[in-house]
Amino acid sequence: MSVEPHTVQNFGRNVSFRPRAIYQPKSEEEVLEIFAEHRGSRIRVVGRLHSYSEAPCADDVLLDLQFLNAVHVEHRDDQVWATIGAGCQVKRVLAELERQAGVTLPAVGLITEQAIAGAISTGTHGSGKHSLSHYVAEVRVATYDATTGEPVIRTISSGPELRAARCSLGCLGVIVSVSLWVRPQYSVEEHFRRYDTLEEVVASEDAYPLQQFYVIPWRWDYWVQHRREVPDSPGWSAPLYQAYFFMVMEVGLHLAVLFLTRLFRFRWATHFFFRRILPLTVIRSWKVAGKSQDMLVMEHELFRHVEIELFVKRDQLNDSIQFVRELACYFDGDRDALSLATVEHLQQLGLYDIADVGTYTHCYPICIRRILPDDTLISMASGDDQDYYSLSFNCYTRPSELQAFNRFCEVLTRVMASLYAARPHWGKICPMDADTVKSLYPHLAEFRRVCSEFDPESRFRNHWVSRLLFAE
Repeated sequence: MSVEPHTVQNFGRNVSFRPRAIYQPKSEEEVLEIFAEHRGSRIRVVGRLHSYSEAPCADDVLLDLQFLNAVHVEHRDDQVWATIGAGCQVKRVLAELERQAGVTLPAVGLITEQAIAGAISTGTHGSGKHSLSHYVAEVRVATYDATTGEPVIRTISSGPELRAARCSLGCLGVIVSVSLWVRPQYSVEEHFRRYDTLEEVVASEDAYPLQQFYVIPWRWDYWVQHRREVPDSPGWSAPLYQAYFFMVMEVGLHLAVLFLTRLFRFRWATHFFFRRILPLTVIRSWKVAGKSQDMLVMEHELFRHVEIELFVKRDQLNDSIQFVRELACYFDGDRDALSLATVEHLQQLGLYDIADVGTYTHCYPICIRRILPDDTLISMASGDDQDYYSLSFNCYTRPSELQAFNRFCEVLTRVMASLYAARPHWGKICPMDADTVKSLYPHLAEFRRVCSEFDPESRFRNHWVSRLLFAE
């Protein structure tokens, strides 16, 4: 089904583009018909537009696969195999898996608004497990036959091709479905605790492998959502806890942040809120068990924002957090916040600019999650030697006033990539160049080879992925 061309804008309103043609196919056959009609055109796919990078941008042909949303499960021996249409939103996937077979996804991210294909193609993850991409066992991709040039659907289920397809940024073709082994529904127990040191936080991972934690700006201590799988069914207090969390954290915290970033823009007020007010809202040691997706998912989509997320290995985590603190204080107005070593490194990179002082005050807890190494080629946690930790920075400033945050992201990314081999999330603000990508991803050449096999004429790349992944 053809849609009238219009300007497409992402959730954060920091990216917009206008394709020449837009389609919403209702079947795989329609996808192939569109391919046949647009031979030689560049084709990209849009999910639910929860990406803050330029990954979905299309100047030529754009496909919206929201109608390819079927969920099918089948029992194989003692396991359940699920095949999911590429455009199905994760929240619908979770609901259908539970309804049909009492099962759920092996990993769940913070939000469930994304389409499943977009989630795996950018390495969406939760905490304490691999990213969702890692678990994908089969991908069906619409592309052009390299010999005949005819539109075809290829099934990828093994080898480097699967490792590439699990997180591909759309470079192999148009994903029409993904399949994976799913697991029985389970319960997660959660409670909050405060710690002074990172060592204490990491030491608690053995007991609470699903935990995530927050560095609270302007206090610089650690608040941990201890989480672990438990055999208990959701208790009577679970709905009460979830109502508290929704009203206080999902709504109350965000309304306060909006007030501080858009109306009452005084640094002292932001500092006071995080140092004195926010801790009073956190109920500590209230242990509650609930259904996995109820406990692991948050409602970040309720308030428009932009985000950058950086992934570092375990042995770089402490130094990374210390640098984040220096840089945040420096941008907040403290001219003496940077160590001599940091100043020297900024100068080497051409990033040291005293004009940055006092331009941006960070106004959101820095969320940190552990991701087990992925069996992929270019997901942010690809590798096999150490666990990764992601550091997320949310900004709720108006889209028209993002210049200072963008500058903060540029400096943050370039320094952390240089010092700590930090990898920015493909689906979030991603201020990298081709040389940085090449240095961070040792399997990039293999990924390029697979892409060239599936897409020798580069029909499924946009300018952004071409610049980052394929530039020499």
